[in-house]
Amino acid sequence: MSNLIKNCTFIAMEKNNYFLENFNSQDGKNITIHHWPVEKPKMLIHLVHGMSEHGYRYHGFAKWLNKKGIYAYAPDLRGHGKTAGSIENIGLFSIKNGWNKVVKDLRTITEYFSLKNPNIPTVILGHSMGSFLTRSLLIDFPETANHYIFSATASHPGLKGYLGSFIAKSNSFLFGKKTKSRFLQLLVMGEFNKKIKKPKTRKDWISRDESVVKQYINDPYCMQVFKNQFFVDLAFGVMSVNETKNILRMNKDKHYLLFSGSMDPVGNYGKGVKKLYKKFIHTGLKNTEIKLFDEGRHEMLNEINKQEVYQYIYNWIDKKVFNGK
Repeated sequence: MSNLIKNCTFIAMEKNNYFLENFNSQDGKNITIHHWPVEKPKMLIHLVHGMSEHGYRYHGFAKWLNKKGIYAYAPDLRGHGKTAGSIENIGLFSIKNGWNKVVKDLRTITEYFSLKNPNIPTVILGHSMGSFLTRSLLIDFPETANHYIFSATASHPGLKGYLGSFIAKSNSFLFGKKTKSRFLQLLVMGEFNKKIKKPKTRKDWISRDESVVKQYINDPYCMQVFKNQFFVDLAFGVMSVNETKNILRMNKDKHYLLFSGSMDPVGNYGKGVKKLYKKFIHTGLKNTEIKLFDEGRHEMLNEINKQEVYQYIYNWIDKKVFNGK
């Protein structure tokens, strides 16, 4: 780990206490990391973004956390944001073992920050796809962080997951791993607006805040069609982390928070999140809490009541990490 500090380059700086870093991961892959630093941090928080977005979308939340003495950082995952290298490269983790490579990236990055900030606790917050990746990290490397928060996560997709995996593998074999698939993207997200009355855009399911939806639609890093092999990796990850044998490998001494909007289609409008909570408790993860925000959609950190959400998360952190001190 001592060589990790040598394997980074600071590439941008802004007056508002934010900067970017180029980081070489465990296999030499260059990862862009967004930093929101504070002097003498009380805690580190690793923000793991979802599919078809990037780390800088957590800027508002990170700056709010800074005021609480928390150092926030968020990598652009492989195939996303600036790590992708170009818009054309968005939508693919890797040709082979993509999911596991990203999980190892998360471990390497978290350990790198912990090495630079000894004795400072770390919480990892994963959103949507990022929540599944963080859960994979927990299963494979259960001692990586102190506690974990899962935003907009879900339980096992069941038959739809197995069918999706089969179709993704077939598409990848027939049409190529790097080929974009509007069909698979539609299969994953096509019905997400179905419970919204008179939606104005295809992305209204993200948030009730129309400005957030507009920014998302106008962000080229967020509106790309993903590639066949990505969907193979995604199906593998979502189903793997929800297998009972893998949940049993999670550390029972850690604290876990599941939070979501009651109108989030990814969590089956709260039903999937409640199902996962019950499974966590049943498998011995007694230190798990759940919070469903009424009428909230997919991105609770970008919802119209985001200040309430921020405060709820901080109160949980205060209780679990700072012990109310």
